[in-house]
Amino acid sequence: MHSGDVDEATAAVSDVFHPHELTRVGAVARFEADLQAVTTASMVTGQVRYNSNSDLFCPSIDGYHVNIPLSGGLVSVSRGERSLVEESNAVVYQTGSDARILTPPNSQLNMFGMKLARAAVHTAIEDLLDRPISEPIRMHGKLDLTGADGQAWRTLVLNTYHSQLAGSMMARPLLAEPLTYAIVAGLLSLTEHQFSEDLARPAAVTAPATIQHAIEFINSHAMLPLTPPDIAREVGVSIRALQRGFREFVHASPMEYIRNVRMHKAHDDLVRAQPDTDTVSVIAGRWGFYHYGRFSQDYRRMFGVSPSETLRSS
Repeated sequence: MHSGDVDEATAAVSDVFHPHELTRVGAVARFEADLQAVTTASMVTGQVRYNSNSDLFCPSIDGYHVNIPLSGGLVSVSRGERSLVEESNAVVYQTGSDARILTPPNSQLNMFGMKLARAAVHTAIEDLLDRPISEPIRMHGKLDLTGADGQAWRTLVLNTYHSQLAGSMMARPLLAEPLTYAIVAGLLSLTEHQFSEDLARPAAVTAPATIQHAIEFINSHAMLPLTPPDIAREVGVSIRALQRGFREFVHASPMEYIRNVRMHKAHDDLVRAQPDTDTVSVIAGRWGFYHYGRFSQDYRRMFGVSPSETLRSS
């Protein structure tokens, strides 16, 4: 959306994220607003930019929401808490809370927003805790993204969004479900809430036979959009116990192991392919690798040749 009308811009952003109003629009020669957003079943991401020094108010957040300033910073007021949020930080709003965004002087409102469905967040916390919850997750306020984990999560979120804009990769279930789950789980680990201490406790020890069962399940179902909860349910352990077992016995996370298996599956298909009719991109996409440059680099690192060389010699 690109608009020079305040009401039209407000309506468009409200439709995508949450109903809200612009409470102040700074003086500009000509008002301009831009919105680029991607909507999936459980996550909405987008960049909102006004060329004015503007403030907005949302009376009630639907689901859970994160704002990341992309320039200039912002002041957030929610549930009586006031936070100065800069580009190295984010601000989190829990379901049902209000949100007031104030743009500092001499800057423009320019932020990345992410809306997560309540069901997706609650399912993830229940998977991680291995028990049901009956209350909203009380996470709100400023979120520091300067540490290694915070930087990695911010990069994951923004890269996913930009990849969606470039090629709609989130329309492909093989990537969409695991990526969305990873974003939600990362947010739950970074923020403080009433379940943080439970998540920080060491996971139970997992027997080697259970991890072997998980490995066999992954090897035979690698074509499906597997997530850690899928694997944990199959082998009868909690997600954290599964992750601990993979770290101890496989020296990789479950998702890293899945990626490794899919890389070998792609290699096998390239070896058996017909060079005159098959292509590397189609075979890579079959196994969830949609960024050809990155796939080619990882493939060469693993097999010592490029995927196109394997196809030519098949």
